[in-house]
Amino acid sequence: MKFKSIAVLSLLGLLTACGSGQSQQSILGPIGQVLLGFTQPASKRSSMADIRRQVTPEVRQQFQHTSLMIAQLEQNERASILVRKGVNRDVQTYFTPDNISLSLKEGVLVGTRGLGFDLMSGDVAEVLTGLRHGGQAVRVHRYLDGEDQIVIKSYICNYSGNAQITETCYGKDHSFKNSYQMSGGKVVASRQWIGPNLGYIRLEDV
Repeated sequence: MKFKSIAVLSLLGLLTACGSGQSQQSILGPIGQVLLGFTQPASKRSSMADIRRQVTPEVRQQFQHTSLMIAQLEQNERASILVRKGVNRDVQTYFTPDNISLSLKEGVLVGTRGLGFDLMSGDVAEVLTGLRHGGQAVRVHRYLDGEDQIVIKSYICNYSGNAQITETCYGKDHSFKNSYQMSGGKVVASRQWIGPNLGYIRLEDV
């Protein structure tokens, strides 16, 4: 299944709302080349490192210091910048320019929208405990099947490491291995499995 084609949205609108007299293109500079997100290829495909270099203090100021994240889908190597636009208790939701969203609970992915074969929700309370204290945890993923019915998958996960934590999970049909880079007890970068169709996504705070 190909990614859904979704209209380009609101990062440019956020910049317009900042009130600067500068044009959007002059504010963004080279980062404007990657603002098409995951579903539409930019004129020049950029890596996470490219985007990281382009998020200058000037760009951060124009976003009024809203939390930003870089994400890269491993299966097609497309990277995009994301901006946090929603907080619901301890779940933060970030959007790409083409309206794909990622929801994270304390840095652990619990939902995606707009990619196709999305992770509808994830139960990760035990995962968060495992990241802090090690041991074993159960995580639960919910997906939609071809008939729009919820399919529930559960996994047993084990944890190893400190500043760099590896989460190894086993289920009836699939196994996967996530990694988390920790700083001050928080996840600052990670490689996490979305599901069998989408594979892994890399995430990094900027």
